Amino acid sequence: MSNEYLATGFACVDDRDDAKPYADCLTLLDSLPYFQEYKQRSYELLALEPGLSVLEVGCGLGDDARRMAEKVAPDGLIIGMDASAKLIGDASRLAPSNPLIHWVQADARRLPFAPESFDRCRVDRTLQHIAQPEAAIREMARVLKPGGILLAYDNDWGTFTINANPENVTQIIEGLWRDSITNRWIGRNLKRLFVDAGLNEVSIEPSVSVMTEFETADQVYNIIQTMDKAVAMGLITPSIAESWLADVKELSQVGLFLCTLTTFTVTGIKSENPEKGWL
Repeated sequence: MSNEYLATGFACVDDRDDAKPYADCLTLLDSLPYFQEYKQRSYELLALEPGLSVLEVGCGLGDDARRMAEKVAPDGLIIGMDASAKLIGDASRLAPSNPLIHWVQADARRLPFAPESFDRCRVDRTLQHIAQPEAAIREMARVLKPGGILLAYDNDWGTFTINANPENVTQIIEGLWRDSITNRWIGRNLKRLFVDAGLNEVSIEPSVSVMTEFETADQVYNIIQTMDKAVAMGLITPSIAESWLADVKELSQVGLFLCTLTTFTVTGIKSENPEKGWL
């Protein structure tokens, strides 16, 4: 089992000894029905069509970039951008011959693109890991063309739940994971940040991720590692941890396990007639 802790490691994948757990997590999430559904919905909200230029910020392995390339073909453009050179390398190897996609390593808070370069911009579960996410949103607004659409999907970790007993132990484990995320409330703050960046017609769609198998939830949320952290910190005893984990696994075996998270998809449009010098 990997010792990588996904809650903190995604913020600095290139600093990790082993990037594989992060790639494996992204691959797993991309295979789950809920994630497939919200991703498809995001493409619809972006109103993708042939010829559009799209910036994907925090592209990871490039799964969304490759799917969006099909929608903007034959003469569109997709820029897949990520802060991690390791993930960009993986993405480029997965799409070595697509002339519509270009890969760029860069910081979302300092985009290396001219103002008004893209018709669309999409950022998916990346802002939760970025300090000063408002700077990244302003940058994405800056590089959008007038009339362009910015879409962000992200989590609200204040809503993270696991149904296990005793309640106080579950709350400790939920809290340790939640508080390890750089921006634990980014989902609920997205609309305000969009408005602050000068975007118009800002709309928000909530949804809920539901996992009913403990093994899957553990792969995504490092539940066992978080429990071990709680023991190491003296927050719970080893015997209580063992009992709690047994309860969770039993719930999963009989189909009663539940792990949920509320998420938000937010869209905004850059003004067609921005004031000179705006952003």
